[in-house]
Amino acid sequence: MTILLIYPSARRMAQGAFSGNQARAQRYPGMGLALVAALTPPGARVTIVDDEREPIPFNSGPDLVGISILTPNAKRGYMIAREFRERGVPVVLGGMHVMACPEEARKEADAIVVGEAEDTWPQLLRDFGAGAMKAIYRSSNDNDLAGLPVPRRDLFRKGGYITVNTVQATRGCPFDCEFCSITSLLGRRTRCRPVGEVLEEIRGLDGRIFVLNDDNVSQEKDYFKALFEGMIPMKKIWAGNASWNIARDGEMMDLLARSGCAGAFVGFDSIVPQEGLKKVSRAENRLTLYKEAVRGFHKRGMPVIGAFIFGFDNDDSSIFRKTLDFAIDSGIDAAQINILCPYPGTPLYARLAREGRIVETDWNEYRTGHVCFEPKHLSREELFRGYVGVRKAFNSRRRVAGRVLRTAFLSSPKVVVTGLAVNMAFRKGTVDLVKKLRAADRTRV
Repeated sequence: MTILLIYPSARRMAQGAFSGNQARAQRYPGMGLALVAALTPPGARVTIVDDEREPIPFNSGPDLVGISILTPNAKRGYMIAREFRERGVPVVLGGMHVMACPEEARKEADAIVVGEAEDTWPQLLRDFGAGAMKAIYRSSNDNDLAGLPVPRRDLFRKGGYITVNTVQATRGCPFDCEFCSITSLLGRRTRCRPVGEVLEEIRGLDGRIFVLNDDNVSQEKDYFKALFEGMIPMKKIWAGNASWNIARDGEMMDLLARSGCAGAFVGFDSIVPQEGLKKVSRAENRLTLYKEAVRGFHKRGMPVIGAFIFGFDNDDSSIFRKTLDFAIDSGIDAAQINILCPYPGTPLYARLAREGRIVETDWNEYRTGHVCFEPKHLSREELFRGYVGVRKAFNSRRRVAGRVLRTAFLSSPKVVVTGLAVNMAFRKGTVDLVKKLRAADRTRV
């Protein structure tokens, strides 16, 4: 049996600033399809194709095609599915968008997988082999994470990513952010793989660098402390996602640094209180806490990529200047600046739909650089222009150079080079957005 697994690219169907390939410094593969490949019986021949970097082999004649889709690449995924089905090749669709919109996805595939692969994919393959594949396979989304196979990283083309070494130790997040798909579709309970199995997988990686792709290493503290302690002798270099509140635990921060953490992606989200976001006690100052967290990372030689989102209901025109001032004053080393996106399946999407504020029906536009809903205190244009303005100011040549020089005193040369690549990737995306805005202004004139 030959099986073709595909990650579709939303950029293949986009115009303007979002089109073209994503910068290599911002790309590392998710483990979804690599785990699906590992769950496939040894007798099958499996290929993974990343549509962002390589052509889809429509004429290769596979026995079965599996496509993993998120909302922004759903249209592209459906298009690929139609091409294969017209050639008589059965197609299976899975991924977060299928979980959110199963009835829609059913129309575009021979079968859909709703949820996780461990308790669905092996049965689907058995049914397919017997000529009795069902239309829907639903996961319990509560699989025991012990004994998982090692993801098939060997199936990725290494040149297209900053690294193919992505590791996941846990699934789930205890927070209940209104805009996040993780808790709304998979629940708030965190499941942990056995620490020893994760350490063994990390030990077996090719090379020293990897990404710990958990939603939040700030949770399940006893678990992650044990994991970080076990990583120390390996001398690996890694980056991962954390909440700002990890900095309140000095022991955990020390272990984080000693385990080889070379940088953290920290979700600040908004610098002002918002409904549907992690709460900060009224007795505490949000900006002070955030700045102390950044200092805690820097004190231990770990750079910080801060994540910010514009478009929450409490945002007005003052949010842009306030956020820029904080991003500069806090000393973060790079910033991922986004527009709020109401992905289907989230409480945010449901609320905005009830309020009649969803204005975009094209899934390809459901991305964090586009306004697809009506903001509460800003116009759509004001939100987009403010977002572009903050990105432009924060990613100016002078500020990028200053941040990279500061990182040179903070961390190793390899981390400095990576930090430069990340900053330049954000800057390139910003330049493209500015060009798009100027072109639109010229069209109006």
